[in-house]
Amino acid sequence: MKRGLVKLALSSGAAVMPTFACAQSVGVGSVIVIEPDLDRNDVAGGRLEPDYSPRPVVVGALLAEPSVSMVGGFQTNLFNRPDAQAAASATVNPALKLRTNASRHELRFSAMGALRRYSRYTTENSEQYTLEAGGRFDLGPRQAIRLSAQYAQLIEPRSSVGSVPDAAEPVSFRRLSADVGAGFAFGAFRVVPRLQYEQLDYNAVDRAGGGSADQSFRDTRTVGGELRLEYEFSGLLSGFAAASYDDVASTSAPAALQRDSRDYTVVAGLRGELSPVISGEASIGYRSRDYDQPAYRDFSGVTFRADLQWYVTPLLTLRAQARRDFRNSGARTVGGILTDTITLSAYYDPLRNLRLALDAGLERGDFGDVDTRTWRKSFRLRAQYRVNRSLSIGAYLGVLRQDVSGAPLVNPFTSFSAGLGVTITP
Repeated sequence: MKRGLVKLALSSGAAVMPTFACAQSVGVGSVIVIEPDLDRNDVAGGRLEPDYSPRPVVVGALLAEPSVSMVGGFQTNLFNRPDAQAAASATVNPALKLRTNASRHELRFSAMGALRRYSRYTTENSEQYTLEAGGRFDLGPRQAIRLSAQYAQLIEPRSSVGSVPDAAEPVSFRRLSADVGAGFAFGAFRVVPRLQYEQLDYNAVDRAGGGSADQSFRDTRTVGGELRLEYEFSGLLSGFAAASYDDVASTSAPAALQRDSRDYTVVAGLRGELSPVISGEASIGYRSRDYDQPAYRDFSGVTFRADLQWYVTPLLTLRAQARRDFRNSGARTVGGILTDTITLSAYYDPLRNLRLALDAGLERGDFGDVDTRTWRKSFRLRAQYRVNRSLSIGAYLGVLRQDVSGAPLVNPFTSFSAGLGVTITP
């Protein structure tokens, strides 16, 4: 059981900081693997029975966890447009995790990929990958320094708030990021400083009607930092206050399209176990974003983030997540897209080797500089059955709908998807 959450976060040098304003919420994980990052590992959604738990491969001083998922799927609206076009797909998700096997300190490395091919419309074929390395150096029982770095090649979902409506292919980009954090405890108080760096580089995309759309105006470099102060009310609950600053600079945009800005945020909240069956973190505060370009609208107002987990019974966990953030915009006239996202999840483990997951999400996009507004609603049901330590099978069923008001910078659409697959863990 993950008890003493505050002490655990301190020993790992962890700190919770809003992601950079230009980061995109996309990834390369397999859709049939259900492994939510919960605060506890003895509850539905996080529990893994020893008889079905994959055994790491010992490689000298390292523990290796290789895996590969193969998924066949079908999507009714491949391009996420009003005129739906259906296609089947095949996806391969290889993954490798390496970590040191030591009681103190930690080094880790992970590599994940997604190779996707469609039965029709080969322009949608894609390759994504993420490489990440990190470590933790323990200075003492309650003091640590943490470092991580990541490089990824990713694509944006069709008709997301940042995509190009008439693109003949998905928008792709490269992301390089680095993070340095620390945790220092002085009695009941804890000081958690953190520095971050991120660089985004977007590739040009072909247009459906011919020609290409240059995306270099979206290229940015962001440097940010946060100072977080925490007070431990008990071994299980702490309060915190944090102040952060982000400096965003365009790296390739012409002068008229540069999105240089400064972002200031102050928040306060609680973290830990609110009761024996409820844990998580919730914060609320004030955020201000100031653009150099007068054409882009500044923002100042409330910001929030929450992740609450309720362990209803040993077989059922409910989770509620909410956040406000900015997304990198694919429209030249929009500096950044303010998004409010709410996700409700349920994890049910009816058998020792069977897990069900249900996710429902609502995302509101405010394009600020124009009158465009989006409402993106999603629903996904997943099942994963572990045959043994090395083999599991899974299935998913999803619905995604987007409504758009104002200028049609992105498309309204409705899409259904379903798929079956297997995961092999040698």
